[in-house]
Amino acid sequence: MRYLVNRPSNLFGDFDRVLNNMFDNNQTIGTAVNRRNPSVDISESKEGYALEVELPGLSEKDVDLKIEDNKLLISSISKEAEGKDSKKEENHYLLKERSDFTFARSFILPKNANAEAVSASFSNGVLTISIEKSPEKQPRSIKIKAA
Repeated sequence: MRYLVNRPSNLFGDFDRVLNNMFDNNQTIGTAVNRRNPSVDISESKEGYALEVELPGLSEKDVDLKIEDNKLLISSISKEAEGKDSKKEENHYLLKERSDFTFARSFILPKNANAEAVSASFSNGVLTISIEKSPEKQPRSIKIKAA
């Protein structure tokens, strides 16, 4: 069986896309593994910080989240990179437009972030990370004694 994929082609658009990809830091040239950075939204409230990371097609098992040296590290290694893509052995693809990807992102935590109070949840392809702020240190009065 053979599939014909009919896509409108724009010669200049295709050429621009090739040139842009050559200089795009998110793409690895000459490797089979697709490397890209997921989109991240960061917000701040009185209580803390929230990061929302778009990770379509991944689950909480595919993502590694840790804090080291005041940095929040989010990463994932694709199944293709690890050689664990069992579907490749079982199925012969007639058309494959989706691919696994690997990424690593790091964020420096603000000084008032409490690295001990971090929580994360994963739902509908979005990883939500909540980081509480440390309680503000209030100035205190020091009583002076007479000598």
